[in-house]
Amino acid sequence: MFGLAGFCAGIGWLYISMHRYGGLAAPLATAAVFLLSAYLALFGAAALALAERLAPAAHTGRAAGLARIAALAACWMIGELARGWVFTGFPWLSLGYAQVDGPLATIAAGIGVYGLGGAVVALAATLATLLRWRSHGAAAVLPVAGLAGAVVASLVALGGAAPIQATGPAVAVRLLQGNVEQGMKFDPQRALRAMNDYTDDVLAGDALLTVLPETAWTTTWSSTPPAIVDRLFAHLARTGGFVAVGLPEPAADPAGGAAGMLSNSVVVRGPRGTLVGRYDKRQLVPFGEFIPPAFGWFVRMMNIPLGEFARGAPGQPPVLVGDQAFAFDICYEDLFPGLLRQQVRDGASVLVNISNIAWFGDSHALGQHLNISRLRAIELGRPMLRATNTGMTAAIDASGRVLAALEPVSRGALDVEVRGTTGMTPYVRFGHWPVMSVALVFLLALALRRRHEARRS
Repeated sequence: MFGLAGFCAGIGWLYISMHRYGGLAAPLATAAVFLLSAYLALFGAAALALAERLAPAAHTGRAAGLARIAALAACWMIGELARGWVFTGFPWLSLGYAQVDGPLATIAAGIGVYGLGGAVVALAATLATLLRWRSHGAAAVLPVAGLAGAVVASLVALGGAAPIQATGPAVAVRLLQGNVEQGMKFDPQRALRAMNDYTDDVLAGDALLTVLPETAWTTTWSSTPPAIVDRLFAHLARTGGFVAVGLPEPAADPAGGAAGMLSNSVVVRGPRGTLVGRYDKRQLVPFGEFIPPAFGWFVRMMNIPLGEFARGAPGQPPVLVGDQAFAFDICYEDLFPGLLRQQVRDGASVLVNISNIAWFGDSHALGQHLNISRLRAIELGRPMLRATNTGMTAAIDASGRVLAALEPVSRGALDVEVRGTTGMTPYVRFGHWPVMSVALVFLLALALRRRHEARRS
């Protein structure tokens, strides 16, 4: 019930995309949100059930109480990791994102967002345990409180000790927010007007790099009207700048089973319009960019221009602009820390997210996505830039602070200077596997202990 209520409240904005823009009847859209929330809640429920199954009984002493706390944290971490992986994963609302403005946020740089979530659970369980033991006096409470404080302080210190340093000169970047209403985005005349508006906003600045949102163009680059191409190329030739445009492009590897398919892409054009880089989205959205098996009937009930996009190749290199290496990700790809971790390991000094979540209206999805990007910056030790259609367009430094942002649901341009960083946080270096391995070994030990006790009895 906890998970069901939390997810219904937290991802209720999916109703907007299905009902307002997809034309799905309100009762069916409500049922879809409820059923998805119920599915996502199963991971937390399974984690709690496993912890209760393996942990020793609470009344068997202080050591048993500590084991129960550790079991709960370990199971929660594994449950959230599984939710971010099974059926391509949906790790939205992972517990660690709630800590982005708190003192525990730096733990993510050490052990990742799932480890941070486990630390939060452990701390909460410790407080509950201390309240239960308070009648036993200070002799019972102080050792547990001291141990919990030492563990949390160690994790915070681990994240804060990451050798992250600024690198290279700052680059002037212009982030565009078109505020194209989703219901009109695929209307040919409105799409053409949006292309002209974005071109006007590019020409109004002289930044070295200008970034447009996801699907700012709803057509391929080859279908861009020549007048718009000429204006952009003339501007780039005059300023020596670069422009990154989100648009659908023919699959980069048609021989790999993607013949005739499009990719959700970012293309980067340099001075005189030369193609200097491209990124194709790798983590596709179920129902929005690919149709899961056996769910075609559900998609056919909605009036949303869905497509079977081709999946981008792994190992796509960052784009060099002014001595900084910019690595792009699209929409909810920044929800998957392993994907962006690989970009940092491949040399990215700045991360750039382009998004269009106008599908969800002026909802709390915008703020949630901003917090996800902020924690990713902390976790990976890299500044994060966001160029979105309706918000939140922002510049975030490597410590997760929002340096500047546009008002959501408004058209505008955000001019910032960004200086990339170098160095690897412990999470970039090792991923979440060290903390997950410890959790699995601990749970295995508890399972063997429980089995031994059962045989003895």
